[in-house]
Amino acid sequence: MYIQTIDIRTKNKRVFSVHLEQWGQDHYECKLAAINLGPPLPADATFGPFTKGTTALAAYRSLISGLKETLLQLDATDSISVTDNPCNAPFVTATDQKNVLGQDVVVKVNGVNA
Repeated sequence: MYIQTIDIRTKNKRVFSVHLEQWGQDHYECKLAAINLGPPLPADATFGPFTKGTTALAAYRSLISGLKETLLQLDATDSISVTDNPCNAPFVTATDQKNVLGQDVVVKVNGVNA
């Protein structure tokens, strides 16, 4: 199994970690962990979604769509502001991430703006 890690931060200081895992040639899973959800939720609250796809981009796109919907329910003033790929971007490129997230989101690879 190969993994791409993507750290996500929101405007209102929520922090998430995405693990995009390749289980086979056409089998990708995207998992989301909440690192800090901020008030009123505890930091260790269980959070989803978990998604699957036949491509890494399909799994990532589905996860981001679910995260945006959930953020809207948690706090309508919050949105994704920055993502960072601390170990390169082997499955979903910075350009693909920017296309999924929108041009207002800063996408970084190894801490550097892409």
